Amino acid sequence: MSNVDFKNEFANILTNSYLPTNATPEKYATTWSKINNIIFPNIPQKLFRFRTCNADNIMSFQRQTIPTCVAKAFKDRYDSLVYIDRTNIDNVFQQFVDAGGVEAICSSFEDGTTTEVLGNILSPDAITRMNEELGNMPQQDRLSFLYKNLSDFRVQLSYRISNYIENMRADRLTKIACFTEDIRSLYMWDQYADGYKGYALEYDFRDYHSRGCLTCPDIQSCKKENKNISKLFPVIYTTERYNATGSVLNIMLSEILEQIGNKDIQLPIDQLHWYKAYLYKDVNAYSHEKEWRIITRCPNQLDSDFTEIPNATCLKAVYYGPFMEKRYKEFLMNIAHGMGIKQYDVTLDEHSTKYELKVCEIEMSSQVIK
Repeated sequence: MSNVDFKNEFANILTNSYLPTNATPEKYATTWSKINNIIFPNIPQKLFRFRTCNADNIMSFQRQTIPTCVAKAFKDRYDSLVYIDRTNIDNVFQQFVDAGGVEAICSSFEDGTTTEVLGNILSPDAITRMNEELGNMPQQDRLSFLYKNLSDFRVQLSYRISNYIENMRADRLTKIACFTEDIRSLYMWDQYADGYKGYALEYDFRDYHSRGCLTCPDIQSCKKENKNISKLFPVIYTTERYNATGSVLNIMLSEILEQIGNKDIQLPIDQLHWYKAYLYKDVNAYSHEKEWRIITRCPNQLDSDFTEIPNATCLKAVYYGPFMEKRYKEFLMNIAHGMGIKQYDVTLDEHSTKYELKVCEIEMSSQVIK
């Protein structure tokens, strides 16, 4: 399968997959197997990450970790900016009211049909709790209570939706690391390596998913700070942002139920929502980056927009930019020598008419050791 065909197939599979929070273990395993079966065989042997020369990046290199950050740290303000159809959501609420939905719920407490009315969205235990909390109210009081909560919620609708959008980009549970397929990209060296003054790291992630926390039998109970649930994906380049309307609608309906006293009720939400949201990018502006992303969930590191995850021995080489300061280069060369990874010099090709970079491996005998 060609690179283009694979990425189109992956985008199609992810876009059309739905994994609700109440999915059975079999459904969960089947859905992820379908996604993994298209990704794993197509992970490139080499993925690259461009870095500027600063203390944080150099210390991370020395610690053999991968720095990650929340989406709002990216310069592109459309990065991970999901689309929510406000009109559609408001119409759903209005259709519910126009169809007598509030009255139907209210009456169900009187005639004992609560399970029939709400059984498709609520569990038996949740319905029992609703009956206990609202069932003894006079019908008119119950109706007024339901209408008031719905009305208050709709007044705050636009504000709530804006919060959801921003919260997705600022979510400290989910952090991202970005990579590219092209070490010779002039744009990447200029944009992400401080105008050719930085460096790039080469990774081989083909076995990444068979290592790390995901394979640990103690992952659920682990309290270690560096615990992470990390997955690697190709970015989906498209002309439209990820439409999160369905997932957000269920989140908002759950909030309504919480307002009327059912705090434990959560409607099914697509678990893939938190991956889809971070993978869509503008095809016209960014497809040349050929980007892949590690999306990691770090439940024990929620106090910062940045964190580091182990590189799981996937780091294979370092590439020094053409205009990197000597002091940085010598320092990194010594670290790389100790790691036993390959090292490369990247230079402008002054003997060619083409806009190309030369990449030459540095022989072990010429590496700096102090």
